[in-house]
Amino acid sequence: MTAPLLCVRNLTIAFGGVPVVDSLDLDIAAGESLGVVGESGSGKSMTALAVMGLLPESAQLLGSVAFEGAMLDDAARESLRGTRMAMVFQEPMTSLNPVLTVGEQISETLRFHEGLGRRAAERRAAELLSLVEIPDAARRLKNYPHQMSGGQRQRVMIAIALACNPSLLIADEPTTALDATVQAGILDLLRGLRREFGMAVMLITHDLGVVSDFAERVVVMYAGRAVECAPAASLFSRPRHPYTSALLAAIPRMHGPIAPLPAIPGTVPLPHEMPPGCRFAPRCAQARAACAVLPPRVTVAADHEVACVLYQ
Repeated sequence: MTAPLLCVRNLTIAFGGVPVVDSLDLDIAAGESLGVVGESGSGKSMTALAVMGLLPESAQLLGSVAFEGAMLDDAARESLRGTRMAMVFQEPMTSLNPVLTVGEQISETLRFHEGLGRRAAERRAAELLSLVEIPDAARRLKNYPHQMSGGQRQRVMIAIALACNPSLLIADEPTTALDATVQAGILDLLRGLRREFGMAVMLITHDLGVVSDFAERVVVMYAGRAVECAPAASLFSRPRHPYTSALLAAIPRMHGPIAPLPAIPGTVPLPHEMPPGCRFAPRCAQARAACAVLPPRVTVAADHEVACVLYQ
């Protein structure tokens, strides 16, 4: 079998000795689209920052991350970041520099990583803006971030990420705070760029509708752990973990009788207040005594794994 493009094993991220991501295993194949979903506080963004080598200095990191078959240390992450691996952050208005034009910010990446001269970098920056479907690209290079809409700023972030033709693009909540039409446009853009460049995309979101429309495979995270991993079609047609089932049940339905949406009781526990055993047990309608022991992930169908005592 071909080795995965990205291979994460037993990844644990802690602050002050308190884990926020715990013993995570995750693979992404070359050219694959992977969705990582879960409520806020589940560890999705922290996982992405660990892969990119962007965790704060106060973080303690255990486990291993391999990219294209090579184990990554801090120096390797830094050399790959922006070239072979790139990331689109959640809020472009705070990620883009407000005192530099978008052209300067795209060109900066090209000059630093590709060694292009000023004029060559500017020409390539215009090509990248056209690639992400911003009209009149040469003129828009002179715009500052505040002169562009939210969707256009997100496209600029994607252009910067694509500047060096990465093999892996991590998109952290790329459609947050965008209206439905703009959101659909961003997803269509990412889908087309993935096909054109043959790159893998790791899409981080709390929106299962976005995942169902984009990802080939899905990892569901809860309170720092992966509770289910499956092909998207399998997960949406037959979710196995009670948390995944509860998330899907809470999606509004367009047809059928009007009824209150079922809600998951309680909230995600704080990192220093994790319950023993299954972390979802205090909120789970199917919890039992065996949930007091942390369940391992088991295979329940082809490429479908779940961490729940119901399947042991």
